[in-house]
Amino acid sequence: MKIYELDDTRYVTALSADMEPALTVPDGAVVRVKTQDCYMNNLRAEDDPRGPAPGEAVGCNPATGPIYVTGVEPGDTLQVDVLTIETGDYASMRISSRGGLMRDRVTRPIMRCVPLTGGEAELGGVRFALDPMIGVIGVAPAEGSIDTETPGAHGGNMDTRLITEGSTLYLPVRRPGGLLALGDVHALMGDGEVCICGLECPAEVTLSVRVLHGVQEPWPMLRDREGGMSVLASAQTLDQACKLAADGMLDYLRARTDVDENEIILLMSLLTHLEVSQVVDPLVTARCRLTGWDVCFA
Repeated sequence: MKIYELDDTRYVTALSADMEPALTVPDGAVVRVKTQDCYMNNLRAEDDPRGPAPGEAVGCNPATGPIYVTGVEPGDTLQVDVLTIETGDYASMRISSRGGLMRDRVTRPIMRCVPLTGGEAELGGVRFALDPMIGVIGVAPAEGSIDTETPGAHGGNMDTRLITEGSTLYLPVRRPGGLLALGDVHALMGDGEVCICGLECPAEVTLSVRVLHGVQEPWPMLRDREGGMSVLASAQTLDQACKLAADGMLDYLRARTDVDENEIILLMSLLTHLEVSQVVDPLVTARCRLTGWDVCFA
């Protein structure tokens, strides 16, 4: 089986309608993508074991790509199966009184280098298991440009911890080829990303891409490794994002079942869960996650 390769030197800091492809692959391709961390691998702590930073730029959320998938057109969906996520040996973290949900409680800035060894890490005397996930993954918008700090209907910086190995992301395609890009991998992140970052690390992600012709939802959707299906919606406020995600799930279920709409709403109060993905980006992201009722995407 051929595996296509894309190096982390080919990246964008905005997803735009006129991006030039860094790689072109056929429908069904497997692609191995190297990614920088969100700080372009340049954030360094005092006495950092990684040595001096390789560059000066810090904090532009580089997303490797874009990848042009042959045969995908506007109105289609790009199915992205996350096969593996291999992290680097170290992760960076920081807190500051200038950013993040908890900035008002921060009394001193911290920049930290965290070793990642044997699938575990330690911070503050607490040892915990890693669970790598992809923070930024998306396709080109229909027009204009959206920076890789910002999530939206195209995907982008959704910072959703369920985008892990074994998950499948469905992205609504607005431009020919889709133009997929990804980065901002975290070795671990909690829902909300409350300080402002996760365990930010370079990584190597292997994924497969598949075109679903003539089917599309308005928001990205995720089949997680536990079998739950989520609508991922972003907005200015968490209330708005939750309502968009719940409406998206209702419309998704209406189109795929014969159950009456009002009955679906009753069922949603039992079988769906409104969850917070992140509250620190220019738009916040919520998910409406369905469990206990297996309704296929296609």
